[in-house]
Amino acid sequence: MRKITIISMLLFMAIFSVLACGPTVPQEEYDRVNSERLAIQDKVVALQSKLAEAESRQAEYEDLNKQFEAVKSEFEALQTEYEELGAEYEALAEQSAAADDAFAALQTEHEALIAEYEALDKQFAELSEQYETMMGGGAEITAPDVEQAVFNLVNQERIDNGLDEVQWGENIYKWAIANSRSMAANKRTEYTAYIGWQEVFWATGYGTEDKIASAALTIWQNHQLYERNLLNVAAKYGAVGVHKAGDIFYITYVADYFQ
Repeated sequence: MRKITIISMLLFMAIFSVLACGPTVPQEEYDRVNSERLAIQDKVVALQSKLAEAESRQAEYEDLNKQFEAVKSEFEALQTEYEELGAEYEALAEQSAAADDAFAALQTEHEALIAEYEALDKQFAELSEQYETMMGGGAEITAPDVEQAVFNLVNQERIDNGLDEVQWGENIYKWAIANSRSMAANKRTEYTAYIGWQEVFWATGYGTEDKIASAALTIWQNHQLYERNLLNVAAKYGAVGVHKAGDIFYITYVADYFQ
């Protein structure tokens, strides 16, 4: 901008020097030259304005460039952090995969051990039964033993479900034992005519009274009236009548809120 100002001043001085030093110039020529001088001066002013605007734009550009460089540096820092996090994630993913593989191996080993244990447990049960047979079958299972075992297991089932135990009812026992004897005589499943809650079961081939009781409860649990007959909240008394005929135990359970 300063150079353009100096040039315009020199040009102006040169024109006037020529006019001053030379012979007298006609008015027409003077006006023409002066008009050209003013036109050049207007162009100089326009150039100065454009130059000032260019300098302002240059300053804005430099400021924006500084901002760009700052953002670029921040982006590069974030890019580096992202790459580090990516590497860390890949390492953790590899560790996780290794842990999953180890867990799967342990799970497989656990399942194999469970299967082995169940096979050994079954083998032990079979050997135990064979041993009892060799030793004369062990103690004889009596009907009263089965009655007590079934009654105890029913009460334990009630306790496990948050209910009170039922007390032994002598009067309803008469109904229960009579029904079991009737089933043995007729060799069929029958229910007593007593108005109350009841279940019946036949059992044979079991080694202990507890196994008979467990088998009876398993069958009753799968009965559609299981909750009504065994887990009845209103039941206060109960009784189990068992009659043995040959190798078969005929079992009747009766419960009521009266003894």
